[in-house]
Amino acid sequence: MTGGVADQRAALAELWRWFGATQCRGYSPIYERIAAAVAQDEEVLGLIAAAPPSAHMPPALFAAVHDVLLAGVEHPLADVYAGRSAADPAPLFLELCRSHRDDVAARLATRHIQTNECGRSAVIGPGLTWLAARLGEPLALVDVGASAGLNLLCDRYRLDYPRHGSTGPASSPVRIRCEVIGGDPPIAPHLPALAARVGIDRSPVRLDDPEDARWLLACVWPDTGRLERTAAAIRLAQEDPPTVVAGDANDTLPGVLATLPAGAVPVVVTTWAFAYLQAEDRARFAATLLRESAHRPLAWLSAEGRGTVELLDNADAPPMPASEAPVPDLLGAVVFEGGRHHADVLGFVHPHGSWLTWCGP
Repeated sequence: MTGGVADQRAALAELWRWFGATQCRGYSPIYERIAAAVAQDEEVLGLIAAAPPSAHMPPALFAAVHDVLLAGVEHPLADVYAGRSAADPAPLFLELCRSHRDDVAARLATRHIQTNECGRSAVIGPGLTWLAARLGEPLALVDVGASAGLNLLCDRYRLDYPRHGSTGPASSPVRIRCEVIGGDPPIAPHLPALAARVGIDRSPVRLDDPEDARWLLACVWPDTGRLERTAAAIRLAQEDPPTVVAGDANDTLPGVLATLPAGAVPVVVTTWAFAYLQAEDRARFAATLLRESAHRPLAWLSAEGRGTVELLDNADAPPMPASEAPVPDLLGAVVFEGGRHHADVLGFVHPHGSWLTWCGP
């Protein structure tokens, strides 16, 4: 290998080791084991290196392999993913990458990670309840980076917070459990009334396309208890598809806000999507919300890695709670009114909504 190729593979190997240790450990034993093995396999690292840069992050290969299995390829890794086998997933994963290299490479070249995790509704819910108590109802929900729009249906899910109560219809086919590790989140029997719900995404997932719907499932980590509820959320969305507008966040947002009912409070939501914007685009996004607030109050509810939303960097917040991987992310709300803004840190959350620590005022 030339020096450049060797350096690239070494960087990829370090990325995979980091991802397994910080994002998978304590949460997905299967992917933790696989990540460690990929980091040591020159051939699979070469497969990743040949893919577009956007596919170098581990979730891209995880999803590509998972999609090959969901498409019907018979392979013993499928039994491990389904919990029917206790075999070591690492050598099986590496073997599938080799034996179905073209199929995997094609997905890496053409598909993008769609983390439309409906479990995030469990952290969105208390945030919406907190905002409604301050700004009134109904709300108008705008999900930026909505993918297929599953979290636009948050009020149709049953959100369970063990000792703190439950939110949403008891008969919902989608049940999401969220452990409250600390604090006292505002858990209400139902989420605030939603007068409108609109998503924005550069490349929305079409749930009427079987391959798109399958890809959404492929992006779900198999041993985290999320596959069945994601499938149920997809079926619910297929029955009554939410509106998701194709377009760039900054270019599309003003037009979407202009269509919302006059009597509703707009709440713009970003969940692990804002980090994908460049610094100048993040500043433009915040400036758009500030400008729009001259017409009526609105709010931005975000769940992102710490340091991603600049407006929350200076907000009062307790120290981040100690946690095993993954590192807690920040749930925050910024209220814009009359060209001014006020930011509050509401809590620390798991990126897939498995738990939260509430610290909101």
